[in-house]
Amino acid sequence: MGSNLNMIELSPQTLEKAFLELNEQPQQRQNAITELRHRIQLQSLQGCLADEFLLRFLRAKKFNQDNAFRLYTNYYILRLRYPDIFNDLRPSLVEHVFQSGVVCRLPQPDSEGRALIYFRPGLWNPAEWSTNDIFRANVLVIEELLLSWPAVQVHGVIILVDLSGFSWRHAINLMSPWFLHRAVHFLQGSSPVRVKAVHIFNSPYMFSKIYSTLIPLLKPKNQARVVMHNTSLESLHAAIPPHLLPCNGGLNGTGPPVPSPEYINGLLNLEDYFIEMNKYPYHINSISEM
Repeated sequence: MGSNLNMIELSPQTLEKAFLELNEQPQQRQNAITELRHRIQLQSLQGCLADEFLLRFLRAKKFNQDNAFRLYTNYYILRLRYPDIFNDLRPSLVEHVFQSGVVCRLPQPDSEGRALIYFRPGLWNPAEWSTNDIFRANVLVIEELLLSWPAVQVHGVIILVDLSGFSWRHAINLMSPWFLHRAVHFLQGSSPVRVKAVHIFNSPYMFSKIYSTLIPLLKPKNQARVVMHNTSLESLHAAIPPHLLPCNGGLNGTGPPVPSPEYINGLLNLEDYFIEMNKYPYHINSISEM
């Protein structure tokens, strides 16, 4: 398969931030990509080798070749380890998750350029579809971000978890060790996304059980990025201004409502891209890296 994706150039301001924070030097970028590709080929790894794709891993690891290679390897190891999540991963198969409003990308980034991922598990009916579908939809949201908003590779993302409507029937499913461990593996060391903060709003008592199980699995720097707002809109709005939040859903936001038909259609329009990405016959002798 071909390995050429569209390389979208960043704004001068974002490039300056990439230089200062990620050690990205535009005049050396292609050399860094070539070096990483060569290293992958020497190991006979058969994942995607497109410039734009490899650049994600370099940015995520501040252009450290060893760490970028390890992240690239772990990205595909995760797909081998959990085929029930990653096999045939494409938007049309989880469109119902997006239509329900359980997870989406909000339309505007914050003042620092960070994208906002809005996750509302309380809207999920466990009797209708499984946690696998939730996981798959979240992966697609992040993959779409990295592809369509490449500045996010520099600025990072903020995850807003709104637990309105969250009950024991949700907690029983999301507390399962397999779900928590997969989520942690995905966000820590197996995806080139830079999670800068996780804001949790309107958390009920039973969520404390999930939280107490999840926190020890996180690296210390990621533990420090979790912010609990309880039911305080004032606290939430101090972190995420109302104009960035949807006008529906109880957050007193003034932004466009969700789910957005335009956003969902944008995901569905990437169906062919995800089908192509699923074809890479990645092979590795061991899956012990993660």
